[in-house]
Amino acid sequence: MKRTDLHMHTTASDGSYQPQELIKKCAEAKLEWIAITDHDTTAGIEEAKSAAADYGMNVINGIELSCVHNGKSVHMLGYGIDPSSKRLQNELKNQQWMRQERLTHMLTQLKMEGISLEEEEVYTYSSNKNVGRPHLAKALLNKGYVRSVKEAFDLYLAEGKKGYVPKPKEFTPEEAMELIEVSGGLSVIAHPKDYNLDAMIHSWLVTEKLAGIEIWHREHDKKTVKRFEQLADIAEQESGRPVIRTGGSDFHHEAHGSIPLHLGEVTISNQYAEQLQKRISTAQT
Repeated sequence: MKRTDLHMHTTASDGSYQPQELIKKCAEAKLEWIAITDHDTTAGIEEAKSAAADYGMNVINGIELSCVHNGKSVHMLGYGIDPSSKRLQNELKNQQWMRQERLTHMLTQLKMEGISLEEEEVYTYSSNKNVGRPHLAKALLNKGYVRSVKEAFDLYLAEGKKGYVPKPKEFTPEEAMELIEVSGGLSVIAHPKDYNLDAMIHSWLVTEKLAGIEIWHREHDKKTVKRFEQLADIAEQESGRPVIRTGGSDFHHEAHGSIPLHLGEVTISNQYAEQLQKRISTAQT
């Protein structure tokens, strides 16, 4: 069976495997099409594509941009983006700087709770200083302050806890979609079950700000899949244009998330990757 996974992360963001290591695992899982979709960085793409060539694997350039809509987190996938886009890289560097500033503040707050960590101890878990709470959680675990990454969030890093610091500014979904477009890519809303924004997603699709929906995801049950397939169908009928349908494991490592899994356990048919690649090529001509 030919298989595709269009959502996964490397150590360039908060994954646990270097791009080359992740590609090897993808090959072992017999994946033929994949997308590297690290959070707010394109740093893992080049190494992944170089490693994938040895396996005859197809890699679509990707990214997952962190956004905020009405105070709530929303993630936007960008497929086919040009990693060399100056506009994209300038925006990502600004995001990286804000992440570093946020880390400084979180460490200060944790110190007031009797927890002593240095910034470099956290950067150990990020290959390009694109740091976030998952990296800080790993550092807390390594120093013995918690017994698991989950406990680090439960005790210190979740919203409302003593170590939590909100990001100074994140993209709005509209800003993320515009940035993806000017970078040569197509926008797809990630794991939409998390947001309760069906009406807004419908509006974005009909007005062509949004190109598609991540229909299949590790956290989407059959009822949820059907719900977003219907939403895509309705948007197609109203707009008169096809809606991209994607899916993937959102893989970080085997124990990530509420449903631990291995690569290859959440896949979609290659036809969806081929349709996506065709749309990307059309958009770039």
